[in-house]
Parts: sequence; structure tokens; C-alpha cells
Amino acid sequence: MGTHDPLTDDELEALDSFLLSEACDDDALAIDEAHGFLTALLLPPSSQTDEQWQTRIWGQPKFADDAQRERMAGLLQRLHDDIQASLVARRDFEPLVIEMEEDGELVEAHEGWCFGFMLGVELNPELWESLPKNEQELALPMAQLALLYSEDDNDMDEDEYLDWVDLIPGAVMGLYSYWHRS
Repeated sequence: MGTHDPLTDDELEALDSFLLSEACDDDALAIDEAHGFLTALLLPPSSQTDEQWQTRIWGQPKFADDAQRERMAGLLQRLHDDIQASLVARRDFEPLVIEMEEDGELVEAHEGWCFGFMLGVELNPELWESLPKNEQELALPMAQLALLYSEDDNDMDEDEYLDWVDLIPGAVMGLYSYWHRS
């Protein structure tokens, strides 16, 4: 298996459990947030080292042993590489979202992914602010849905929410195309 192999559901669950465990800092990102964060870092050419983005995702983890450190770092790197491979191949982009139970139904929650995405944007504000207006507007779906993550007062109805969600894949690929015109 190469580094571009997508993580299995079990591997995603193991990485998410680790990120949310006491081994990681309190402000470590959950798996959906980490995916959004990495996506935002990978859209423009980035100067972030592996160690810098890993630290931003999980802080200074206290690994049980070297085997756990290697496994978790490997899973996180594969998550990064899979997002990058998807962008480079210009495949249909799929944000990694979690499912939550709401009123007895399973619903996909995109807020965490969008929150992580906006954290990634915040690492390079000058770069994002230098985008032409049309490209800046591509980040609007992520910005709007990220607000839901931190606001208790949510007056967005389900149709508006789904309209923003539908724009995410095209927005991500549009931003990637802007920065990687060839």
C-alpha cells in the first residue's frame, strides 16, 4: 500500500479516537476538522512543514509508545496525501463529514469540516485576502457553514444549509484550479 491509499473507515475511526483522546491537546482537531484544515492548506502552494501542520492538528500528543507515534503520524500523513492526490487528479472533491443523530435520523454535519477549513485559511490570511473577488467568494460556503459551528444562534434553515453544502466541492476545486493553473 502506498501513501496515497485512502484511509479505511476503521483507520479514520482510529485516528479520530486518538485525536479526541487525552493523549492529544484539548484543542486538537477532530477528524472532519482536520480534513477541512488540510484541504485549506493544500489549495494554495503551502510553506507549512509536515511538523507544523501536524502540531496544529493535534498539538503535542503524548504517544503511548513509538509504535503508536508511527501509526498515528502515518495515518495523518495518508489523510494529507489522499486529499492532495484527489486535488491534483482534479477528481470530484468530497469533504470528510461526520454523521450525527438529529431527531432520530442520521444527518451529515458539514460544520466541523468547514470550521477546520477556515482554520487553515487563517494560517495564510495575506494569501487568501490577495485572491480576486470571484475567487474569494468561492470560500463563502465554508465561511457560512463554519459560523454554525461556533454560534448557538442558528437561523439558517435546512434548504439554505443544503444549498451551501452543495457548493463546497465546486468551490474547493475552483480555488485549487485558481492556484494551480497550468
